Amino acid sequence: MKKLFSSGNICKIVGNAFETAGGLLAIIAAVFLCCGCKNASRSGNEAAAMSKSFFDGGILKYAEYLKMSGDTLRTVNEWEGKNPVTETFILVPRDSVKILAANPNAIPVPVKSCVCMSTSFLAYLDILGQDGGVKALSGTQFVYNDHIRKLIKEGEILDIGAETSPNYELIMSLKPDVVFAYGISGNDNTYIDKLRHLGLRVIPLNDYLERTPLAKLEYIKMFGTLTGTRAAADSIFAAREASYLKIKNECAKSLADKHMPATRVLLNMPFKGVWYIPGGKNYTSNLIKDAGGDILGSDPDATTSSQVSFETIYSFASRADVWLHPNSVSTLAALAADNQMYKNIPAFEDGAVFNNTKRSTPGGGSDFWETGAVEPQEILQDLIQILHPDLAQPGRTLKYYIQLK
Repeated sequence: MKKLFSSGNICKIVGNAFETAGGLLAIIAAVFLCCGCKNASRSGNEAAAMSKSFFDGGILKYAEYLKMSGDTLRTVNEWEGKNPVTETFILVPRDSVKILAANPNAIPVPVKSCVCMSTSFLAYLDILGQDGGVKALSGTQFVYNDHIRKLIKEGEILDIGAETSPNYELIMSLKPDVVFAYGISGNDNTYIDKLRHLGLRVIPLNDYLERTPLAKLEYIKMFGTLTGTRAAADSIFAAREASYLKIKNECAKSLADKHMPATRVLLNMPFKGVWYIPGGKNYTSNLIKDAGGDILGSDPDATTSSQVSFETIYSFASRADVWLHPNSVSTLAALAADNQMYKNIPAFEDGAVFNNTKRSTPGGGSDFWETGAVEPQEILQDLIQILHPDLAQPGRTLKYYIQLK
């Protein structure tokens, strides 16, 4: 389960980067004017290094909290206060010493070393073959990927502690090109400012707030651009986008042709005494909707989750065909131990309770939120298999989900 010169609170990204042929020069000029370097100029080598492979960012189709254009990258956060904060970065060749020294928002490309404050970033780097550049990570116990776990065991990737109190000295000693960070509204996100005060370049990434699976997948283009593997990133994205849309559309057509209604879904269970139901414009809600499901009690126009009383939940639980995501519970007995009244819910009685915890770690990590970010088509297939078994691929087994026994 993700900030530069100010901590803020997430929202939509505004503005596009410079797209004209003179955009790059305009950005560079602005950088030097801000720093009082009115007469600075780029060397021929630096200009030549501004290759299309790095800066042909293009326009992202799905992401709301990330925008790329030319050599400009923008992210948005809304962790503090009521207004979103947009932060802008420029990508420059690694040998652009003067620009990098003058502007902490200038990112050297290709990025060769990084620190990740979230395990979700690993999936993008791993699929691009760039996980070797990860020097440290917050929460190594949450990592599911076998190859990365091997690097951790061998000491190639270090644990820098929780993001609320990371090992600043260790991070500084690694001298990473960039720290990929994230923040959560209401949490202590001051570590981001502290990292910047130490002279580190920090990019806030809010992929976990994106509302659709393809928006989250689209972050692979940013990681590809930063690491010089944009062609591979574009290829992977295009293939998986096409697969996801094909699966989604075929499911919708089959349900329409057979006049089959959406499967009614009871989602989650109380967390610290509160039952949360996501709004209809939410990542999980969109996944379930694309799989032909309907979350009971969900506000179709909301982007955030609502707190729903147990009484309210229990009143419509009798209409649920399937129960999904009961926290980290893995057996029906454990679910009933939380509340004996669950036994009276038809989905429980029918054994139609599924959780996305099949690929989990002893430390509490889940590959659903790690590798799942870059293969939403597999998660969609799982959900269709659960919600509409007659539409499942013959012989296919669930990859991310287990059925509680």
